[in-house]
Amino acid sequence: MADLVTVARHESVAVVSMNRSARRNALDESLVNELSDHLRGLQSDPQVRALVLTGGEHFCAGGDLSSLGRPALQMRTAMTTGHGIVRSLVGGRLPTVAAVRGTAYGAGFSMAMACDFVVADASSNFCAAFGRVGLTPDYGLLWTLPQRVAIGVAREIVMLCEPIPGPRAHALGLVDHLVDAGRVDEFALQLATRLAAVAPATIATTRAVLARQPLNLDTILAWEADTQTLLTGTADFAEGVRAFQEKRPPAFGGE
Repeated sequence: MADLVTVARHESVAVVSMNRSARRNALDESLVNELSDHLRGLQSDPQVRALVLTGGEHFCAGGDLSSLGRPALQMRTAMTTGHGIVRSLVGGRLPTVAAVRGTAYGAGFSMAMACDFVVADASSNFCAAFGRVGLTPDYGLLWTLPQRVAIGVAREIVMLCEPIPGPRAHALGLVDHLVDAGRVDEFALQLATRLAAVAPATIATTRAVLARQPLNLDTILAWEADTQTLLTGTADFAEGVRAFQEKRPPAFGGE
């Protein structure tokens, strides 16, 4: 039996491919488990600096409805495993690029939105199809989607459950790069290669902060109080005050 997820290495970029093409990569328990395991493993691989998530002719049709409707505890376990995928894509150290061709529906749409960048072609289709089967958006969509589009647009997308063709998805900001047919995977790999060339610590720390957004006012104010209290006791702050008073550029020493 073929692996449901394959990983190809291109120097420091890992291309993660969902491989359940007969069902348009609909997410059943086995595919979710394999994808979660691979993504978690790549996050801890020091040789990998960026990843591409793809699904071939169809990115992902969402949850496999035949695998839903299980007992509550089993469903909760399955959701928790799926959340591991989202946490890797959003909060892991690796920059991520979704290469979307064909269908990105339901949880497939959510996984695309969880990536830093989305590359697609005009034939692609996106849909928050959850309401069509009486479910609520999952795989973090109600967090990731408002990071990309205005809240009113997000409401329209998740409440109307209508398909969004690639060109409109690009216009809305759901797709970052709309490329010619046949160039999606190539462009996504090129973009990931550029990301891999950036200092890893820069990428990791930037993603860590962005993954905490939106921070509320109280959190920001508490952070300000802690940080400013510490910094006003440093030699650099004292030097900055002296330089301001003496009308000269400061000479900071990093202390």
